Amino acid sequence: MGRVIKENISTPENRMSLIESIIKEKNYKLTGQRKRILEILCSENKLFDTEEIYLILKKYDSKVGIATVYRTLELLTRLKIVCKLIVGTDKSMYTLSSDCINDNYVYMICDNCKRIIINNKCLKNSIKIRLRDDAEENILKNCNLKIDNFQIVFTGLCNDCHDAY
Repeated sequence: MGRVIKENISTPENRMSLIESIIKEKNYKLTGQRKRILEILCSENKLFDTEEIYLILKKYDSKVGIATVYRTLELLTRLKIVCKLIVGTDKSMYTLSSDCINDNYVYMICDNCKRIIINNKCLKNSIKIRLRDDAEENILKNCNLKIDNFQIVFTGLCNDCHDAY
């Protein structure tokens, strides 16, 4: 199945070094545009949408097209370097897999400011997600569906917006 980013990598430089080795192991080239997209994703522990990455990348390379960003994000998702979260029906969000692969995904999206809170410890402890050890096998056997992971998305108001009301 290959290696995925599971380590808690503290610096963007260390993250980039590990990511570069994974890409090379899987016989892909780390082009300049791919490297810049990864640098953007390494810059903050947050979810980025495609357009946001494109606008940041455009500052460095005016010739880059949005199709390149989409293709790169899809490749990085297939290589399990990047996690993809589909918010609603019209927007995909991306983050490095080291930011979400260690746990199942739990997100809170503020209805007011649109801030996205990723794997908040208090939120996760409050909902206590539990699956039986053999849930994946049972789902495959009974439903003919292969579950790799799951995502839970809550909406509401973040602390700042809640306090403002």
